[in-house]
Amino acid sequence: MARISDEELAYEIATNRSYLRALERRLNRKNPEISVTANERYVDNVPRGERTSVGPLCGRVGLAGPDRDLGVAFYIGTRYLNSADWDYPVINWAARAAKAFFDPHTTHELDTDVVVRRTLTVRGVEVVHASDDWAVAVPADQSPFKAEQLQVPPAPPRRQVGRSTGPTSSPARAVASADHPAGQMSRTRRAMPPAPVPGPSKPGNEHPPAAPAAPRALVTKRRITDRLPLPGKPADLATWQPHMPLIVAFSEDSLADPEGIAAVRAVDLVRHLARKRRRVLVVSAWNNQIPKIVNRIHTAAALVGLPTADIPKIMTIVQETEWLVGLADYPRFTDTRQPSALDVGLYVKGIAEQAVHICHRRLGWEQRHVPLPKKLEVAYEVIRMGGVPAEPLKLGRYSTEWIATLPPYRTAWGQRRYLALFAQLVALLKTSDSPKPYGHVIVHGEHEFSSLSCAVLRTNNPAAQWTVLTDLTGPETQAPDRRRTIEMVERFNIPDIHGRVEVIAVRGARLIRHTVTLPTPKAAPATPPRLLDQAPDRQPEPNGHVQRSTAAAALENGMRAVDAVRYALRAPRTEVMTSVLATLQPDQYRLVTQPPTMPLVIQGHPGTGKTIIAVHRAGYLVNEETAARKGRIPRVLLLGPTEQYVRHVSRTVRELDPTGAITVKSLPEWLAELAGLGTTAVQPGEGTPQDVGGFIVALAKHAVAECRNRQEWQASRPTDKIKLAYEAIRSNDPHGRSPVSQTEQRWIETLPPFPKVWGKRRHLPLLAQLGLLISDKRPRYDHIVVDEAQDVSELEWEIIHAHNADGRWTIVGDLNQRRRLDIGHLDWHELAGRLHILPDARLFEPEVVERGYRSTQPILDFANRLLPSNENQPWSLQTEGPDPSIIRTSTPGKRDLRAVVEASRLLDSYPGGTAAIITTDPDAIDKLLLSNGWRRADTAAGAGDWAMEGRRLAVRTPDSARGVEFDGVVVVEPRYFVRQEEFAGTLYTSLTRANRELVVVHSKPLPAPLARC
Repeated sequence: MARISDEELAYEIATNRSYLRALERRLNRKNPEISVTANERYVDNVPRGERTSVGPLCGRVGLAGPDRDLGVAFYIGTRYLNSADWDYPVINWAARAAKAFFDPHTTHELDTDVVVRRTLTVRGVEVVHASDDWAVAVPADQSPFKAEQLQVPPAPPRRQVGRSTGPTSSPARAVASADHPAGQMSRTRRAMPPAPVPGPSKPGNEHPPAAPAAPRALVTKRRITDRLPLPGKPADLATWQPHMPLIVAFSEDSLADPEGIAAVRAVDLVRHLARKRRRVLVVSAWNNQIPKIVNRIHTAAALVGLPTADIPKIMTIVQETEWLVGLADYPRFTDTRQPSALDVGLYVKGIAEQAVHICHRRLGWEQRHVPLPKKLEVAYEVIRMGGVPAEPLKLGRYSTEWIATLPPYRTAWGQRRYLALFAQLVALLKTSDSPKPYGHVIVHGEHEFSSLSCAVLRTNNPAAQWTVLTDLTGPETQAPDRRRTIEMVERFNIPDIHGRVEVIAVRGARLIRHTVTLPTPKAAPATPPRLLDQAPDRQPEPNGHVQRSTAAAALENGMRAVDAVRYALRAPRTEVMTSVLATLQPDQYRLVTQPPTMPLVIQGHPGTGKTIIAVHRAGYLVNEETAARKGRIPRVLLLGPTEQYVRHVSRTVRELDPTGAITVKSLPEWLAELAGLGTTAVQPGEGTPQDVGGFIVALAKHAVAECRNRQEWQASRPTDKIKLAYEAIRSNDPHGRSPVSQTEQRWIETLPPFPKVWGKRRHLPLLAQLGLLISDKRPRYDHIVVDEAQDVSELEWEIIHAHNADGRWTIVGDLNQRRRLDIGHLDWHELAGRLHILPDARLFEPEVVERGYRSTQPILDFANRLLPSNENQPWSLQTEGPDPSIIRTSTPGKRDLRAVVEASRLLDSYPGGTAAIITTDPDAIDKLLLSNGWRRADTAAGAGDWAMEGRRLAVRTPDSARGVEFDGVVVVEPRYFVRQEEFAGTLYTSLTRANRELVVVHSKPLPAPLARC
């Protein structure tokens, strides 16, 4: 990595400012919804004194040569700008082409063209640092970033080549969407002479049909020069070369009888296949042609002495849709809408194969008996989710769009538009006791078949020979259409002879032989080895410094823009999260850009970038480039633990979501909103596991149903209705409700009167559940992102789940940071099963992020003493830093005074940065600060902030410190921090809020793990 010159940095600063001005002109912004309490201190959801912001540029990519759409260099930004908006190409960060910048370790469409990647580090919206990663060494005068003068570069020269981009489409979208599942030919992307038609498509690479890799075992030994002469008339094609594939194209002026040829060839093939006991399948695209074919078969059978009664035993004559229905054992159509081009694209076959392979390998279907309907449901749901968390499907742009439209299995089963998909799945899932495949398949009217129907035919009959009767010629041409011939060869995987296939054209009464040369399949690109994306397991070594250096080197393996990351880590922390899009790492980028249908559960230690992934995942889901947007912008709910968290992430959310599609809430304030508390302050305090147990849902439903029959219900306000339902639960009337356990019964008996629970955090989930059942208007979200999910209780999950329209989740947390005593689930697998986020629990596997960014290694080493011995402990990129200071005082008063002194020292040590005191008794610290000249700060960070002489100090409780970070942290009296079972979750979280320096002040003995030095 190389630093750029001051002149180049000034050039990038000027370019970024011009981009921001152009983006301001283009965007009609609507601010994301912030939580209720925050809105009281915000103006139109924007912190006082802070106007809405748009995201800056985050990177630049230089290419070896000029690209038709992108030029020789292009930028990566938070939003796409086309040539009408600005003078330089800018790719949306969520576009597929942006992978060239964010994930250089995997193959992509520009991987052989990229010369250099420039990372632009931003503070606020200004570029402050830039560095280059060179993929190929080039002379300085040939750099694609060479700037002649300090001004916005002119647009790259354009060639007169047709573009499919509209006024709101980006060049990246044009590159990715060059091919359509309807079958149009791909265009040459680079500005160069036309290349041969592409080779066969692969999963995730949705090029239009091209030449397949033909199985050479099926090719005849006859040399191409020793071809049999054509028969004299079209009718003789029925018995011509019965052991070879036959493609016959009928022109509009043809005098031949396609139905007669199909019938006679079927009867003739029966004799050749009799000894092999193989049958013949005749499939027609039209229902009205089936009787005609059957009559001609009966006539031909009589001529050769074949009994009519034996015909059903040796051949099947069926219409395409009827054959698919029979194969899938499909019910009567519940919806007769015809499939779209997306529903029957050839790529669906590749997606189905991937899903079935995942299920076979992970669920062991080969070793145990599973009913076919269950297999079908699980495989379909794996497709609908885009794979499983640990193994996503390889998808292209159109397949991603298609998956986003799939309904749940029970809705899709029986719909006409998904018939071919289910038939393909059945063909892949069929067992060894299924009927033997056909020896020869005659396709009548192939040009009317969908690509997926043809793929199902091939999958169900892998060893069959083919006779294809189609229409490949036009009225003004004497030769078959080469593109459609190639498509047909790929559809059926028809064997070729030395890269050529023969098509017999029937024009009038004449037969014309045409040889179509197939494109040479492209060699598979060499895939670079996957670099290490996770930290190695920690092994104790005598020399800690050597151990840290080795681990740091291993952590950098698989990263990009390491210099920019280290520069950002050294920068002072701010009150709110700043843009980190430029330094998003490949492993983070892959999680952020997983298909919207993919449920994600992410486990990570403190400082491993979980919140960054959660926020950028929310921004990706609503981005204009995301395929799931199809038709409308999805609604996304981002839930955090506290109001401080909401304010911390709000600026980045606004940069990523100028349309306001993301709703940002803290969980307590969101529950208070559902409960109708309004401006009533929520009093802290936690209860027992029974206070947030899932059984409360059934009790609440029964109570609300009972109260709806009362006279006073109709005229009551929502608050009064909640009170009525609550008192109905307290009445403990078992009539009509499900039985409860003795523990739950005792909980009901101990419920206090309604005035004593109103506004209490302990009973807030119960009140929210009642409010949810009473409300007639329930906001529904297309995707819900939950951060710090380890502290969400069972009842709270039930409430959140009720707002999730499609069951699409991104769940982020760290089980080691659990702080609540009323949480029931012990691991992510139990939570995944409770939310039913996967069709089979054995498919679930949480994603683990292990590379530490925030805290220095000495801080992590100190905090890691609280972890269980079997827990894999994290490594940090910040290997060096001061060891945590442990200060013991004789009295609590001296302890608090020393904490204030140390916090002031930290602010002096990190000018422009932030410091915090985390304590279980904030009132005592507040009094000391007030007496020492500090004053309350009017800041978007909210209550608990103090200011003096331009310096700001945060005072936080262990609860309000979650999800945020500071340069320096003073932790006061660790002994008073709540400990849950074997995990010191609250204390562990507080110790790891520090980015650079940690101080622990105490007057009581330290917890045993921290006391060991």
